[in-house]
Amino acid sequence: MVSDHVFPFLRTLGGDYSTYAHHMKDARFTIPPPALLSNVVDLLDGVPMEERDTKGDLYECMLGKIASAGQNGQFRTPRHIIQLMVEMTAPGPSDAICDPASGICGFLVAAGEYLRGHHPEIFRDAELKRHFHEKAFHGFDFDNTMLRIGSMNILLHGVENPDIRCRDSLSQDHAGDEEAYTLVLANPPFAGSLDYENTAKDLLQIVKTKKTELLFLALFLRLLKPGGRAAVIVPAGVLESDSEAHSVLRKKLIDDNRLEGVISLPHWVFRPYASVATAILLFGKSGQTESVWFYRLENDGFNKDAIKSVRPGSEIPDLLSMWKTRFEKCYSPKRGKHRFVSREEILENGYDLCERVYLSGYEYPKGVPLAYLGDLFDITKGNSGAAQAEHGPYQFITSSEEPKLHSSYSFEGEAICIPLVSSTGHGHASMKTLHYVNGKFEAATITAVLFPKPNVIVHVPFVYSYLLAHKDELFVPLMRGAANVSLNLDRLARLRIPLPRTIKEQKSVVEKFAALTCKVQQCRTDLETAKDELASELTRFRQSF
Repeated sequence: MVSDHVFPFLRTLGGDYSTYAHHMKDARFTIPPPALLSNVVDLLDGVPMEERDTKGDLYECMLGKIASAGQNGQFRTPRHIIQLMVEMTAPGPSDAICDPASGICGFLVAAGEYLRGHHPEIFRDAELKRHFHEKAFHGFDFDNTMLRIGSMNILLHGVENPDIRCRDSLSQDHAGDEEAYTLVLANPPFAGSLDYENTAKDLLQIVKTKKTELLFLALFLRLLKPGGRAAVIVPAGVLESDSEAHSVLRKKLIDDNRLEGVISLPHWVFRPYASVATAILLFGKSGQTESVWFYRLENDGFNKDAIKSVRPGSEIPDLLSMWKTRFEKCYSPKRGKHRFVSREEILENGYDLCERVYLSGYEYPKGVPLAYLGDLFDITKGNSGAAQAEHGPYQFITSSEEPKLHSSYSFEGEAICIPLVSSTGHGHASMKTLHYVNGKFEAATITAVLFPKPNVIVHVPFVYSYLLAHKDELFVPLMRGAANVSLNLDRLARLRIPLPRTIKEQKSVVEKFAALTCKVQQCRTDLETAKDELASELTRFRQSF
């Protein structure tokens, strides 16, 4: 009965020539035992259907039972993140909305529901209504199962004939859609790789890379009409990686388009399928970036656990409110949380878009000139492996807090040594200490060695003292890497520090630091002495009884 009547009926729901009918033509009924079918029907009957993306819920539950879920990027974007992105882009009645990695069409469904709620006039105007049902929604995927589920999902949400097609968006097939859409909403697959031969040539002209996350970003720029806008999810590497391809694409976003917002997401957003640092990029096609609004989302309303239990105090309402009123006079930045970053500051940081750089919470002292470390120092790496310590007369500088020894030396003079690797474990950024040396020494390859440049007015102990005092605020935001977190020499060179104009002023600051350090040390010594005296007195008191 079901296979003979229900499924043929389902194939006609969208009309004979709809994409829904196309994707459902091979759908088969695969629950043959009557008892099992009866059980499924009873379970579905108890599922609430009111104002919920129920099909997405069911599919998400199914993915959670599959061990391989997420390996091909086929895990569902959480609904609250989808809704956030839709609210921030505010789809309009005339928008042509595209998701080139549509999956189950979660973004398109949410955009449709937003239009229904905010623009009811659509259904009172014949032309707008026709646009809504036939021209507003476009989704592409190369997985037939995704297409079938997505087609049914959007049809059951009241869109009669959406454009849902089987297509590899990164192949040459997308060429006819250049500048065809006004809004792109997407969460494309991360960490994929394609051969150059299988990638659209016009995308490779934008960025020469095999990485899918970069190719998709180039694709979004191709698909958007001039003046169009996008909200897309990208892994943290897109924002911060030093590779040429990453840098080229960020430069294009900043120089040739309007990058408007970078919203960093909690790393647990995609659990249980993945735990990866991600961000939402909001940008418009054409123009030039003047400033970028950065926001650090730390509470999305759900806990870190795999079951996504509710966490009070969601910051999403605050984020939405701030986004909508960010240009008003009442807006004020919040240190470590959100602020506008100028184009000039982004360029000074080499087009880096990592939120840690701009939301570190550190503020330079006012009225003091700033200087780049690369202008003050010649910066190079050490020469020896960190494990090559051996007995000898020369200091051996590693990432360890205490210098080791070495039988030979490669460096001589006054220098600052800075660890290039994090001192804590997987995926965490931290720095225990820096080293000041003056004489002959050896340095490990995991350290940077900074020698003052000739004819530069700099008191090395001043720079060392300043960097040591602010190492967590200055260096940690510059560290990169998902597993092995590290610094590189280019980032060090671009780090700015306040530098009093004369050696006398710099020495004066160091003398104050030294005096205060001695005072602190003396206090610690006095405290330990007092503790010992108290312990002795207590011992004598007990022995007197």
